Amino acid sequence: MDGQLDAFMALLARGPGPEFEGVFNPWAAQDEAHDIGPQAPLIRRDQLMRYLRARFFRARIALIAEAPSYAGAKFCGIAMCCERMMLSEGAVQDSAFFEGPKSRTSLVTPGLSNQDGVLERTASIVWKTMSHAGFHPYEFVNWNAFAWHPHEIGKPLTNRTPTRAELEAGLPVLRAFLALFPKVKVVAVGQVCQRTLSSLGIAAYPVRHPSYGGAPEFRDGMMAL
Repeated sequence: MDGQLDAFMALLARGPGPEFEGVFNPWAAQDEAHDIGPQAPLIRRDQLMRYLRARFFRARIALIAEAPSYAGAKFCGIAMCCERMMLSEGAVQDSAFFEGPKSRTSLVTPGLSNQDGVLERTASIVWKTMSHAGFHPYEFVNWNAFAWHPHEIGKPLTNRTPTRAELEAGLPVLRAFLALFPKVKVVAVGQVCQRTLSSLGIAAYPVRHPSYGGAPEFRDGMMAL
């Protein structure tokens, strides 16, 4: 599995290509205005690799959302997760993410309200829902249809929907991710992601996205599954 993981990480680090503006690669690039330093992408890469390794041969479900948010994987390196959850993981479950030390990469910035790490509320809902549904943290693995963080040009702390061209450019990474977990049931988090996966020929069980009041329906969908 390590060979596959190395190949996956190489694709991820390469990014979608320089022609795509408004896309940040958390595992290869430094956000000089908001990262703690040039070591930030190395930290995020290490944390993602340990997160994935912990789920090899154990994950039963892959939750696929549309794209990373600036409050999530951009700083912690893990899809549908955030720094504040990792740094106070007892609030979810001890060693829920991976064994060993966890580090933040965001520079304390007043506009981010990140004294204790950046908070992503959707991520909190996802992890608590999966716990309440009876899943061990290593029995599910999170990812995105578009691996990297799409944002408005010149505004790194914003989110936007990836374009069709971006999604197609990121398809090799998505397929490489699914190859790491060949026996999992794929769950599309949100209608937009469901349409994206369907258009890419990837079958997925649809659930409501937990943001914008969708948390109860997301919970119902995961409990039904």
